[in-house]
Amino acid sequence: MTDREHAPGRRMLVRGAPDLGIVLLWHGRGVDSADWMLPLAERVAAGGALALAPDWSSETPDGGRTDLLTSVRHARDRATDAGLDPDRIVVAGWSLGGTAAASLAVHAKRLGIGLGRAVLIAPADGPGVVDGISGGPLPRTLPPGDGRCGVDVLYGERDTSTPPDQVSGLELRLRAAGWSTTLQAVDADHGEIVGCRYDARREVYRPSTQPQALAGADVVAGVITEAVSRASTSS
Repeated sequence: MTDREHAPGRRMLVRGAPDLGIVLLWHGRGVDSADWMLPLAERVAAGGALALAPDWSSETPDGGRTDLLTSVRHARDRATDAGLDPDRIVVAGWSLGGTAAASLAVHAKRLGIGLGRAVLIAPADGPGVVDGISGGPLPRTLPPGDGRCGVDVLYGERDTSTPPDQVSGLELRLRAAGWSTTLQAVDADHGEIVGCRYDARREVYRPSTQPQALAGADVVAGVITEAVSRASTSS
């Protein structure tokens, strides 16, 4: 399918068709870096879902809130157009995008939307991490999970940017509040978990062809595809 803008100047990478459902893929901290999510988008599309990877900017005055919520509206409109329940879309975010995906799940009721499932890929967490949805850190005490979407959490075993104990601590807080969660370790660093490598000279991530990055993306895409299946059959 053809890439398009989801907002003026903001590109949306579009891969696949909504045979099984729709997945929104949020990149991490940066400006208009949807290409970082391309390895996952291609794999999710191959698994039978429509993958939407939007550009957004964490550097805007609102921390990306407008960009992120606009992409949610776009994904929900695509679901409606395809005859799908917009409250069953899956949102998967990496790094700061994972923090935003967690915040969207927390605040979905207040925003007047439903989510099929959230997938948090090496999400950033802590008092100094501002998520793009709420404009503040994720709450230390999370709201009760009853009636909210399930959450899948993944961390890279060699990740030094969002270390395993930080990520597993977020999953523990969710589970303690009664959320339905899964936690999975991936043999990857911070970039490899989404199929990328870090270009230190340019300070950007780029899709990688290295075996560990390919394997990391395969594992994560499998979790996302399963999340789509769960979302489509949940009551």
